[in-house]
Parts: sequence; C-alpha cells; structure tokens
Amino acid sequence: MDSEGMLDGFEKILEFKEERLKILDDLIKRKDVLRAEINNISTIRNVKDWKYLSVGAVDSSFYELISDNWGRRLYVISVSGVGFIPGAPHVSKNHEVTTKDYVLGYEEEENYGRILKGLSMANEIYSVKKWFSDMDLVILDGSAKSFIIAINQAMTVNNLENSESVNKIKSIYKETLEALYEMLHLGKAVFIPKISDKKPLSDEVLIADKVSTPIKNDYAILEAVLEKGEYIVIELGHIPEAQPWRYTLPKKEGVSDEFLSRLFSLLKNLKIIYFKTKAGRVVKLETSTPLSVSTLCGFFVFEGENILTYLADQSAKYYSAKLNRYANLINFPWKYRI
Repeated sequence: MDSEGMLDGFEKILEFKEERLKILDDLIKRKDVLRAEINNISTIRNVKDWKYLSVGAVDSSFYELISDNWGRRLYVISVSGVGFIPGAPHVSKNHEVTTKDYVLGYEEEENYGRILKGLSMANEIYSVKKWFSDMDLVILDGSAKSFIIAINQAMTVNNLENSESVNKIKSIYKETLEALYEMLHLGKAVFIPKISDKKPLSDEVLIADKVSTPIKNDYAILEAVLEKGEYIVIELGHIPEAQPWRYTLPKKEGVSDEFLSRLFSLLKNLKIIYFKTKAGRVVKLETSTPLSVSTLCGFFVFEGENILTYLADQSAKYYSAKLNRYANLINFPWKYRI
C-alpha cells in the first residue's frame, strides 16, 4: 500500500471513531429521558450484595489437524472447563479432547465445518454434566439459539453416514439434550451470547424500537444510559413484538417429540439480562435466574469479558493449537497443494 492509501485508511479509522463518539455523546445528553423510557419497559436495577455461588464455565475449540493426498483428514475438538467454588484457593480445570475423526474421500468441507461446530458445542454441554453437575451456575459461551442451531445443523447433514464425527454426535445427542434440559430445569444455565463480526450485536432489538432515538441498537443505548453495576431484565412474553425464537431439533436417536416440546418450552422462557460491567461494557445474559447477575458481575473483569469463559476459551485454544502445530510438523513430507 502506498503512503496516500495508508493515509486514507487512517482517516477512515478516525472518522469511524469520531462518529461513534458523536452518537454516544448525543445519547448521553438524552440520558435522563431515555432512562425514564427504559424504566417503563423494565425497571433499572442495581447489583446488590449477594452470597457467591459456585460457578462453572466451558468453551471449546476445533481444528483440522492433518490432511494428505489420500483424501484423509484428522480433526481435533478440545473442550475446556473452569470452575469457581467460594472459599476454594484454586480454580479447577478440566479437558476433554477428541482426535479420532478420519473421513475418507470427503469433499464438502463447508458442511463438515457444520459437523465440527455442532459436535464441539454438543461436547460442551455433555462435558458440563461430567464436570460441573454440582455447581450452582454454569456459563455457556454463546446464545441458547446458537447451541441449538449448531447441534441441529450437525445432526441433519446428509450423506455422511461413514463420518466418525457424525457417529460421535449421534452417540451423545440424547444425553446432551437431557443434560441441557436438566440445567435449564434447575435454573443453572447462563448463556452469554458472543459478539459476532458478521451481523449486528443484537439478534433481536428489544429496547431500541421502544425508545425515542434513531439508534436501533440495544447495546449502544444501554451503554450510554446504564451506570456501571446496573442491569435490566426483559421477559419476552411482556413484549408482544418480540417473538420467541422457534427452535428446531430432529427427533432421532431416542429423542421424542414430547421431550423436545418440554425442552423448547424452557428455552423460550429464558429471560434476557443486559448488564453494564465495571469496565463499562454492556453484556447480555440469557438465564431463568435473574439474581445470577449478582454472582456473575464479579467475574466480568477482563475488558468487560467474563474471566471464567475467557480462561476456558484460552485453555481450549491453547491445547488444540499445540496439537495443530505438532501435526503440521510431523505431516510435513505429505503436505500438498491442489
């Protein structure tokens, strides 16, 4: 890039920043009015002192480790968990690693990515049952919708009967959904939707359309309006325009229509919490236990990100990346280009 093009790029970055500050400044000037309007939708609450509960968090990572000119591929899925117990001197960590996924003559790489993602997220839920069944709360890094979509897509890919990954997700499908149902039924599950770079921060606008501002983004408005430590709870049933997500999963591997109906009922009754962390970042939680924010607020310390999910994410990525580097090293003589 020449110097003129580089300068143009810098100017666009500054323009983007200045526009964001302008929007935020306009919202802050109308803070009192907006707070009153938001209070009519959902009471603005302050986090109160509350006893700490035990909390577990899981996250996962997956890679293609090896491919060769025989059409074989080897994949890894690494699931990591971190647990916090009040009064305990250390954080406990666990690993669950899958590396036995060979596929012969496979071509539809995009679809296989769907299988790996679904198997990865199913393994997170499956691992929760083994590691954190005694925890008061369990954090899942992603929205409830994202977990269901990923598992559904993996279970409905066609023409992959010989895939070990498909066989694996089928083998844990029923137990995974039962574990998810149990977490939801007991009020343990707390979903923290990821911020995507491919779509707006909010999948559905719950606040912005109800207040008098042209900014149609819940995060932007609440960042300006809420004070640190404040939060609001939204029950979708109280907002007629906000239709609950229509969940879909296949009735396979012993999973009945009646069971799915009960599972989806629990998912649709999850409450949405917008919470402003001490770092000034607004985060979104999905849970049936609104008081969980009083326990979880202390974990949002790393630039507003939850430290438990951050540690689980980094641990999973570190382990799978190590295997990936080792696999590339020993597979060097068989590397090829198409």
